[in-house]
Amino acid sequence: MPWRESDAELNRARAEQPAVVDSPLGRLFGIFTPPAPEAAEAGPCVVFLTRPRSHRNRMWVEGARRLAARGFACFRFDYHGTGDSGGDAAKLDPNQPYRSDILAVLRHLRDRLGQKSFVVVGACFDARTALAAFPGEGGAIAGLVFMVAPAMELEVMDQANADHKDWRHLVRALGKAENWRALGHARRWRYMATVAGRVARRGVPGMKGGGQPVAAGFLEDFAAFTRSRARALFLYGDADDVYRSFEPVKDRILQSLDPATRGRIEVEVWPGPMHGFIEIRRQREAFEKVVGWIEALHPRAATAKTQAKGEKAWISS
Repeated sequence: MPWRESDAELNRARAEQPAVVDSPLGRLFGIFTPPAPEAAEAGPCVVFLTRPRSHRNRMWVEGARRLAARGFACFRFDYHGTGDSGGDAAKLDPNQPYRSDILAVLRHLRDRLGQKSFVVVGACFDARTALAAFPGEGGAIAGLVFMVAPAMELEVMDQANADHKDWRHLVRALGKAENWRALGHARRWRYMATVAGRVARRGVPGMKGGGQPVAAGFLEDFAAFTRSRARALFLYGDADDVYRSFEPVKDRILQSLDPATRGRIEVEVWPGPMHGFIEIRRQREAFEKVVGWIEALHPRAATAKTQAKGEKAWISS
């Protein structure tokens, strides 16, 4: 484990409860971490969507217990066909999120465990599934953490990435002196114009001003988010292929929103890669960002000064 649990977090571990959620595609197994009774009540229940339910290096186990020590209820679960849950496994496509799973979980948490509002957290496929909860439960969702997820259909994103790589290839090729020496003066300019034109024509129509079309499913779910009152954090790395699929959303769609809606959305694009969280240091950086962002949703966050462990700032008076 990459962390040493505090006494408060160990108490939350001992208080955890297993839960079985009925869903259309199989019974889902999850773990509910109740908030510390001595902590000021946070309000929303944090739902972590990930595979496996602990995430890599048990990241969301740590997150659930840390947040529960500060007054947040938390829930992590296995999708159908995954881990301890029932149902059949299938190849995952972010444009076919497991909407029925997340809706079943939110309704179970409300009906069986008394939770009334939620923060949904996910990366890649899991982020698209978190966003997919908004058409059915947007009124109950207070926050969304959406990390490194594609906003386009996969085949469109692949084409966009190929085009991006072709431009880079063209620039590198034209920068090599031996390539210029191999072509005569007239031929080199005709070659450059031909290749540049071929690369430029590869864009897929579907958005005003050119560029790549955002997936219809993403647009539908995002529209439901805008109709809610939820806050959102969108987190990407600028070296990730999936970031290019999000750029039309960041540069066009977000800018077209009214100021009140835009004010609920925070977008961070970090230098380097983010997708996959393979590098442990970057994974920890992302983890701390996400947990800190959720902590700031606490009603007392405006007046409490978060400390290194933050225990005293969250204790009820």
